[in-house]
Formats: sequence, structure tokens, C-alpha cells
Amino acid sequence: MTTTQIRTCHKWFALIAAMQLLIWLATGAYMVWMDIEFIRGKPLVNKANTAMYQVKAPAYSFADFFKTHPDATEISLYTYQDTLYYRAKIAGKLQRFSSETGEVLPLLDNQQALAAAELVYTGKAKFAHSTLIEQSAPSEIPTRVLPVWQLELDDAMHSTLYISAVTGQMVSARHDYWRLFDIMWMLHIMDYETRENVQNPLLTIMSTLALLTALFGIALAYISFRSIPSREEQI
Repeated sequence: MTTTQIRTCHKWFALIAAMQLLIWLATGAYMVWMDIEFIRGKPLVNKANTAMYQVKAPAYSFADFFKTHPDATEISLYTYQDTLYYRAKIAGKLQRFSSETGEVLPLLDNQQALAAAELVYTGKAKFAHSTLIEQSAPSEIPTRVLPVWQLELDDAMHSTLYISAVTGQMVSARHDYWRLFDIMWMLHIMDYETRENVQNPLLTIMSTLALLTALFGIALAYISFRSIPSREEQI
């Protein structure tokens, strides 16, 4: 390629990629500057901040559970407050079972969800609003965690805790800085739908274009240095 062709390609590639390059710089800077643990809600909750309980072996054994639910998957025992429960997926749906009788238990009610949230919440704000979400998850949580209780806090960051309506365990903590981080991540990876696919075609095209812009710029810099006359030639 001639110098004119290289210069033309560099100009047009840079013109097309310039806006996305600025977006990458701005979003990358935000994500680097912010403490990831803060973004994940560490100041709001302490998952280890749970009471220690002494529980007896389940009266309803694993053998009994397998016999009653042969199609169950991901079976485990866990303690919610001072009671031992089974949790397992039946036909892909997470359910909670009594460790005494093996019966399926209902979803947590509002008071139980608030009690579970207060167990891990470390702040001083009050819970202002609670909503049971069984379908159509908000964009800030994945659908796979449903059903959940959405517990909104009355604080400056518009914080929200999500508690599993099945197990009573905290699913996630969200606040305005996380929401802004999520937008930055979306713009950075150029996945405007799921915000998860870092190998989408649009990102591939723009990153290739940005790479070509840089390579043509390097080529122009090399050509310009080669064209500078030496001191002997100037004399």
C-alpha cells in the first residue's frame, strides 16, 4: 500500500472507531477506579454475619429423600435460622423441604424475608418496600434466581437486597453504583441485551477496526520517521 492509501485508511478507521474508543476509555476507567467489593455490595451485607446454631441430624434421611424424589437434583442440607432444611431441584425448579417430614414447604412470607435480610444487613437504613417476584425478573438479577423477595432500603444509594423466597438466603445486593457499573459494562462489551456475551459480533467488528486503526497509525509513524532526512543529508 502507498503512504496515501495508508493515511486514508487510518483516517476513516479512526473516524468510525473514535466514539467507541472513547466509550471504552471512559467505561474502563470507571470499572478500574471502583472497588469491586463495594460494587458487589460488601458495605451493605455480611454473608458471614449469621448466628451459630446446633442442629440435630435430620429425621428424614437422605435415603428417604432419594426414595421419595428419585428425580431430584442438586440436593443439599442447609440451616435457615435454627432449623435444618433440604433444598433440591425438582424438574428444574428449586424447592425447600422439611428435614423432619420431607414435605415441600411454601415460599417465605414477607416477615420471614425481612428477618432473613436483617440477619445479613449491616447498615442502618430501614426497609422501605418489599415485593415478591416470581416472574419477569428485573434486569439487575438473573431469571434463574426466581422467586425472590425484593427488599428496598431507604438510603441514598437506593439499595436493594434480594432474598430467595425458597431458601431465605441472600441472592444479591444492588445499589446505584452497581447499576451504573452494569451500564458501563454493557457499553464496554457492546452487548446491549444480555450484557453477558463478550464474543458478540459487534464487539468483534469494533475491536478489529480499532486494532487496524492502531496498526495503520503505527505504519504512518514509521513512514514519517523514515522520511526525516539525516543530519548528513541536511548538510
